[in-house]
Amino acid sequence: MSRVLRGQTLRLLKAALARSCPDRVPRSGAAAKRVNCFSVFIDKNTEPYLLVRSVLGEDLECLEWSGERFDIPKTIPFSDVPEKELSVTHFYGYSEVQYSGFRDFVLGRVLRVPYVKIHVVRTINSVDQYFFNKRKLVTKQRIDLLRFLVAEHLDGRSIESHTVLMTGLYSAKWLMHPERDLQSTKLRFYLDSLVATGELEWRDGGYQMTGKALHTIETYEEQERKHTENVKSQRTMIFLTLAVVFLTAAQAGLIKFPTILDLSK
Repeated sequence: MSRVLRGQTLRLLKAALARSCPDRVPRSGAAAKRVNCFSVFIDKNTEPYLLVRSVLGEDLECLEWSGERFDIPKTIPFSDVPEKELSVTHFYGYSEVQYSGFRDFVLGRVLRVPYVKIHVVRTINSVDQYFFNKRKLVTKQRIDLLRFLVAEHLDGRSIESHTVLMTGLYSAKWLMHPERDLQSTKLRFYLDSLVATGELEWRDGGYQMTGKALHTIETYEEQERKHTENVKSQRTMIFLTLAVVFLTAAQAGLIKFPTILDLSK
């Protein structure tokens, strides 16, 4: 099995190193989205040892760690590489897939389970972002303020001005706060916004609640509930997809399970 595993590992390493990573791999922006390259290392007792640059026949062309960087040319036979000392990183778009050891590398590249997971997550995120962009956003600060105003209204307290509201929210200490003017202006803006959208009315020298306030809060809470349910459904879909991939691989004989109970005896 070890010889077969080594043969498969060498074959896959040749293919991977045909897309060897440059010295600097972009991890943000449009350039990172297009990245598809491999960095291959051989460690020695978990310490940096060799950076593999290419495969030449049965040998590995490497750069040895000098203590500060990989800069000493070195060629070693692939047969001398310990199975567990191989470390491969696949920079795949914004994602990274880490492999440790021959078996992990071969299974990952053959079964493609890490990549199925990446694409499932990307698809779910894309769909989730699409529907999120379709939603009419209501800021959390605005909703929290509206909830406070409803509670004040139900307790029989009216809001005569934004300064009265500031005291209700923060107590009289807000008058000595260094950001009092900024927060006061922001709060007045929110109140004007609620008047403009119909949750509040300016009447009889104060802010009065309207029936729309409760409707807005209920709509927001319903959106949050649906979003939470969507996230749970998406996580379940990821789990089921990975389970199908795993069971398919097991059925094909690529993954062997130990025999727990032999009924033939």
